[in-house]
Amino acid sequence: MTMRLTMARFGALTLLASIASGAMAFADDDARRAILDLRAQVQALEEQLTNTQMTFVNRLDSLQNQNRALTGKVEELTNALNMEKRSNRQLYANIDERVGKFEPKEIEVNGEKYKMMPQEQAAYDAAVESLKAGDYKDALKRFTKFATDWESSPYRADAFYWRGSCHFALEQYKSTINVQNQLIKEYPKHSRVPDAMISVASAQASLGNVKAAAATLKKVIKQFPDSEASKSANQLLKTLK
Repeated sequence: MTMRLTMARFGALTLLASIASGAMAFADDDARRAILDLRAQVQALEEQLTNTQMTFVNRLDSLQNQNRALTGKVEELTNALNMEKRSNRQLYANIDERVGKFEPKEIEVNGEKYKMMPQEQAAYDAAVESLKAGDYKDALKRFTKFATDWESSPYRADAFYWRGSCHFALEQYKSTINVQNQLIKEYPKHSRVPDAMISVASAQASLGNVKAAAATLKKVIKQFPDSEASKSANQLLKTLK
């Protein structure tokens, strides 16, 4: 009888030990799953933070590259204007000053000859000087007035382009887009059109409309594949991706 009781107790203890062991194993599995879930959540948050940081860095790099590209283009075009200005001064050197105040003079702009009034040339040169001096507000005012006063001027398209550049320098990006698009619409075959489109894309990117900026840059590459503007468009397009 005692032997049977002992065996029964031993069996009961064995059964309890087995149940306890299973419960502990079950609890360990839950704990492991909870730890794995927590680790996955932490990893997801870390990846999200990394992606956000990379997006910010890429955006900052893009804007910096755009500003550097625009600065380089302004310097390049300013040098061209300086050469053009020196050429015009030589043209006027042998003309009587009094007669020159009233008679138009023949000049060459972008390979074509035009008749230009001295007052017209003076107004354009004054606007360029303000631009070179970094007085963008005054330059904007002068280029705007020039485009209104001299609607038949060979420099009118250039005046539009520099107006757009002044707006960009003043961070007036919507006005930049409007003015450059006016140039593109009124002078679709002018040599300034590719650069005006680059200016539009830069303004669009600065407004956060990266998709529109990319579309504009692709249009430059398609329409002017062999131009310097196309090279610039390719470089800027890489910064937007």
